[in-house]
Amino acid sequence: MKTLSENETTTFTVLCVDDEVNILKAIKRVLHRQDFKLITAESGAQALEILKQETVQVIVSDMRMPNMSGAEFLQKSTDIVPDCYRILLTGYSDMSSTIDAVNKGDIDRYLQKPWDNNELITTVNDGLAKIKLKLENKRLNSLVNKQNTLLKDLNHNLDEKVKLRSKQIILAMRKLERNTHATQRVLYNFISINPHLDGGFAQSVSHLAGKIADQMSLPEKEHNQVTFASLLCEIGLLGLDTALYAKPFCELNYNQQDIFMHQTKFAEQILSPATHLRDELDIIACQFEYVDGTGPNKLCLEQIPLGAQILAVARDFWRYKLGRIGKTPLSNSEAINELKKYRGLRYAAKVLDILIKNSDIISGQFIAAAIQVNELRDGMRLKEDILTENHILVLPKGHVFSDASIRQLANYEKQKSQSFAIHVHPAETAPDATEVEEN
Repeated sequence: MKTLSENETTTFTVLCVDDEVNILKAIKRVLHRQDFKLITAESGAQALEILKQETVQVIVSDMRMPNMSGAEFLQKSTDIVPDCYRILLTGYSDMSSTIDAVNKGDIDRYLQKPWDNNELITTVNDGLAKIKLKLENKRLNSLVNKQNTLLKDLNHNLDEKVKLRSKQIILAMRKLERNTHATQRVLYNFISINPHLDGGFAQSVSHLAGKIADQMSLPEKEHNQVTFASLLCEIGLLGLDTALYAKPFCELNYNQQDIFMHQTKFAEQILSPATHLRDELDIIACQFEYVDGTGPNKLCLEQIPLGAQILAVARDFWRYKLGRIGKTPLSNSEAINELKKYRGLRYAAKVLDILIKNSDIISGQFIAAAIQVNELRDGMRLKEDILTENHILVLPKGHVFSDASIRQLANYEKQKSQSFAIHVHPAETAPDATEVEEN
């Protein structure tokens, strides 16, 4: 059985069947200038053999033929080419048998003899158009099915990954629920250590969100919630395939963008055990909601926490600036201009206006990301304490690294199978060892 395939060539074939050679010649004269291949057969049996060898899209058959009538031939042809378009040429005296064939579904169209040439041309081309539409529908259905399968597999893989990646985080947080500061360090380290994420980006977003919160005179508790939530704004990416955030957002297809925007569900899975971080989680979970109500969960402005409104502005400023949304990095003013296009749509006007009017609150440069031990160099000064998972101090902030201390830290990591997110001061501002000892 031959079926329609989206992989067929654009050349279509029409088979004409009649026991009278003169009739076949007449049909050839009418159809020879059309944009398809035309082949003929002088009997139903010959035509059935041709169908086994050729890919035919339209059949035109006479009704009255010896040994096998046109209706019988067309009925048998359905076993070989079920998707073919069938046209029957019939005389007035054959109308009852023709109607019976139509009712059985063996033919799609009939023409009375003698036929009108223009009507014959139009009928054949209409049949080809329907076949082309079927092929296109098959192609699109196949594409949709493939995309749905890929999306289903991707979602399954993401669920498995987030379970694996969040297990360690959840276990760590259960030990740290009473120590918010330690919780912050552990969670942030999961982002900083991940080779596909950037702790420096998280710090820059947190710094800018804090400056905006200062301008809005938020109480200290809310200010701290905003800056901490901003520091963890990308924690949901730990559950996504790296392909979804390894290139600019504009280069993702619709399904990938939708998955990227729903990274917050993975953040909720990771952070939900830490009940003392409920307010911070609300901010992270709503960070991709648009204030005009068109975001992933269709929340209106009044339903989006103020912290999430602040985070959205700070986050996307740095995403634009670093080329994470568009294909190229932007200057401060260019990034702000991009945000202004969505004022009152994606971003709350009262929050964005603070950034527009107080652009000096933006830090002078991108905050340096955490580094790993193999990136340490003699003379670098530690910016933050290095703690184990049990909160044991390994090295205090202010420590100036030497070749010996770098080797010791590397050996410690190897022995304990633990990697640290290490924050150091820029080399040009690091004091020498003598100065630190005196302090």
